[in-house]
Amino acid sequence: MEMRCVKMSNKELKHWLSKRRESKVLKKIREHLILVNSCITKGRDFYAFWADKDEEAAQNMYDLIHQEEKTADIVEADILDMLSEGRMPEYIRTDLINFIRLADKSVGRIKQGTNNLLLLINQEFPESIIKILKSNFDLLVDEVQGFTKVFDSMFSIEHEELVKEIEKVSLIETELDENYKQLKYEIAFSTGAVPAGALIILDHAIRDIEQSSDLIEDCAEMVRSLVLLQ
Repeated sequence: MEMRCVKMSNKELKHWLSKRRESKVLKKIREHLILVNSCITKGRDFYAFWADKDEEAAQNMYDLIHQEEKTADIVEADILDMLSEGRMPEYIRTDLINFIRLADKSVGRIKQGTNNLLLLINQEFPESIIKILKSNFDLLVDEVQGFTKVFDSMFSIEHEELVKEIEKVSLIETELDENYKQLKYEIAFSTGAVPAGALIILDHAIRDIEQSSDLIEDCAEMVRSLVLLQ
């Protein structure tokens, strides 16, 4: 006999997640998202110092990112412990676990990207690469702020409005993807005087930034799955 999982309506889901214990989980997830937002914003601050070749300031900002990533890991572990207890339906638990892991990975990617760039702080790159990198960090901050808005409003606005907010996040990610392609082109054809080793590290750095963006968009899609497809 086939067993089917009957999902809650959006109203029932909101009611369930507003219960005392489940509400604590959502507040803890919000705490984690504050750290995600902070790390990515600091990534943009890091880039400003990196572009100015201010090695001490860039190193200090990277250290702050690294420390906040560790704090985010601790909060993630607390959330996973909370989700392992209680009566939360399995499909909600699974979605929230996937959600928090994706968000945490986005912090890991931005940390790795800034670490790779730090290795290149004294290397000269064409202005075209510097300009696109700046755009990527700006877009990434816009994306994570848009995603945080999606999370904060997932039960407070109409479905159509929430879809629009998720689509805004997706559009930013698409623009960042286009920048990533352009950066790959610039690395291949506009960097004749740059050592091959530096180009390999730069390629890893821009891939890390692009993957951080992908993960944020995935988080927004998890909200769509959790809230809109009930």
